[in-house]
Amino acid sequence: MEMNKCKNKKCQRDLPEGYKHRYCEHCRNKYAKRTKDGIKAVGGVVGSFALLILTKGKFDSRDK
Repeated sequence: MEMNKCKNKKCQRDLPEGYKHRYCEHCRNKYAKRTKDGIKAVGGVVGSFALLILTKGKFDSRDK
């Protein structure tokens, strides 16, 4: 009987027998959070560029 371990080199936690994933739940959640935060950051940058394009760079609220 072989004991499975998490494939993350820093983690190496024992995985239960018959566990269908290669990484433990903790490592999988960390990866998901990092991915979600990255998507949010990219969305913010894209949104900023879209706002800049839609306003043609005119953010000044004063009337001329």
